[in-house]
Order: sequence, then structure tokens, then C-alpha cells
Amino acid sequence: MKPVIGVICDTKMIGLHRYHQVGHKYIKALQKTGKCTPLLIPSSKKPLEHEDLFSIFDGFLIPGSYSNIERHHYGEPPAPIGENQDPLRDATSLSLIRAIIKKKAPFLAICRGFQELNVAMGGTLHPRLHEIDGRFDHRENLHDPIEKQYGLSHSVSLASDGLLCKLTAQSEIMVNSLHGQGVKDIAPGLKVEAIADDDTVEALSVYDTHEDSHDFGLGVQWHPEWRVNAHGPYKQIFNGFLKAAKRYRKNRT
Repeated sequence: MKPVIGVICDTKMIGLHRYHQVGHKYIKALQKTGKCTPLLIPSSKKPLEHEDLFSIFDGFLIPGSYSNIERHHYGEPPAPIGENQDPLRDATSLSLIRAIIKKKAPFLAICRGFQELNVAMGGTLHPRLHEIDGRFDHRENLHDPIEKQYGLSHSVSLASDGLLCKLTAQSEIMVNSLHGQGVKDIAPGLKVEAIADDDTVEALSVYDTHEDSHDFGLGVQWHPEWRVNAHGPYKQIFNGFLKAAKRYRKNRT
């Protein structure tokens, strides 16, 4: 049987009703790179029971979003009025990430998901990365066509002993860049996997020195789901994730 991948939803008010939703590009990337069954996990103030989720899912995709994590989760004053936030997703994803890591289930966290990984484990963020001296402006130009917004933007250096280096067999790769926030203090238990030329942390993995280590626990700041088969490292990330989910399913069942 194919592995079942849980994908955490955003929430959004459309008219008078709240909707649970996930960008199609994430589902499409899962379907294009492997035989799996993606199912959506709704976000709510009272999240679903974690053990119920672990009885169903063999891996978890924590996708990007246009919303930001509420700043009180990492010790910052409230965001300016009008900043797009999603407290229901925060309530679901932050607690679920901790449970996933404790369970050693495979996961891939992307963009907002990458930031959630760091915050969930006790790290902090720069709410406005482009305002930090010496940092690039990692945001996309919203007036550009989408192909340019998601085009390769800058290189990242990979840790020689990291998961990304193992997956790609490279020490440096090109990535896209569509984020306004970034990692400040790295959470305990997480390891730097990739870093940009301006010292922005671009990827983290779960660091475990025990023999029974986490098989695949990776977060990336860029968007490998975009045209996943057109760029080797993106495809290798998704392939590695889905292979880990297959192994987890085999051991679980």
C-alpha cells in the first residue's frame, strides 16, 4: 500500500465562512515525485488527537503559506495591524511538529513550515529579515510573473555531514527565495543544513545522536515543490522524504 502523507492546512475567511486549504503545488509535487496518498489535516483551536493522526499517516508535509506565525510564540511584541496571521494553524502545527519529532515520523517542512519547526522546538525568528544589517532582501517581487518569482535566486552552502548533502551529493545548490522572515536563534535539537551567503539559515534538520535517530526530519526555507521535476535538488528532497515515509510505513505495519 502507498504511504499516506498528512498535509497541514491553512485557514482563511472567504465571505462569512472559514475554509481549510492547501496550495495545489504541494499536492502536485507529492503526486509527481512518488506514489503516495496525500490527505489534508484541518487546523483548529483544538487540534485533532495526535495518536489518531499517527495511526493514519506515514509522513507529514508542513507547507508554506502567505501567513506568518503569531509573534508571541517566539517572544516578540505583536505584529503590526494588518499582518497576515493564522492562529488556528499555529495551534495545530506547533504542537503537531513536537509530536512528530517525538514519534520520529518523517516530515518535510517548507517556508512557513520551516519557521514553524524552529519556533515549535524553542527557536526564534527575525520578523523582518530584510531590515537586518547585512542581510539580503529574500522577498519575491509580486509584480514579476510567477515563473520569475519562483525562479532560482541564490545559492546555499550545504553542511558536509547533513541530510541535504547526502540527498543531493552536492556542497552547494541554487534555490528560489520568497520569504520575508527568517531564523534568528536556532532551536535546541536542530542542526543547520544550509546557509545563504548573507548568513541566513536556509535549512534545518532534527539532530539526534541516539542510535534510533530520526530518519527524515527536514525543514527548508525555499520552495522545492515548485516545478519539482525541473530542478534536481528539489526532486531529490521530495524523493528522499517519500522513501523515508515508505520505510516508516513498513516498520509501522
